[in-house]
Amino acid sequence: MTDTALQAALYLEAVLPALPLLASHDDALAVALAGPDVSLFLSCPGDLRARLAIVQNVATVTRDPQPGDVHLWFPFTGQLVRAFDGSGRTALALPLRGFTRLGRARRLIAAGKRLEVLLNTRADPHLALHAWGSLLVGIHAATTWLRHHSDGPATRARLGTGAVVFSCPAFPAPLWLDLAMLSAGTGEPPSAVMACIEFTDLATVLAELDHQLDAPAALGLGTLRIRGHLPLAENLGQVMLKAGNLLKPVNH
Repeated sequence: MTDTALQAALYLEAVLPALPLLASHDDALAVALAGPDVSLFLSCPGDLRARLAIVQNVATVTRDPQPGDVHLWFPFTGQLVRAFDGSGRTALALPLRGFTRLGRARRLIAAGKRLEVLLNTRADPHLALHAWGSLLVGIHAATTWLRHHSDGPATRARLGTGAVVFSCPAFPAPLWLDLAMLSAGTGEPPSAVMACIEFTDLATVLAELDHQLDAPAALGLGTLRIRGHLPLAENLGQVMLKAGNLLKPVNH
């Protein structure tokens, strides 16, 4: 998979799934999503796809299309990247189905801009959501990298199975990554926990997101706590770094 195709996969599988979870904690994003029911199916070459549905003002992201979707086809992966990367460049998307309902989907533009604000800026009112959402995107990005990158299978074999949990007192809920299923989410993980990574404050989370965290020093100071399989946590951090570097336009 080319870097551009991997970027497209990351936007569909790592960035877009953050929208429903952040909307449940951010009033401005929830308001932007509110309105008549609508479902948008996005796809591009390489069987890269995602479905965003808003039903009774509740958003969900899944993979498979359903009848009644507005289907936008991007003929090149680079065009999908343009649509998501915040550069303002025009992106070519062909409405293959449901184009009469495109009007309902226009409000998703405002929702996307609010998502971009939450992930890209560190204003005090939403600093905790920024850290939580950015880490959520990073965790999803790791699963995407493991799923699609040519080095993914070998790296996954070294990591093993089980779940890794990330927590901070300022987070709305803990985050987890399941290595067996290559899935991510919030709350209780579905598999046995192999490692727990706890950040005791937002400053430590932000340093980790900026790839500036001195982990040994943070462990010594107690602002970072790792329980369980330490090598797993370290190796997973490297995967998140590789995936995150492809999403710098969104995360920085």
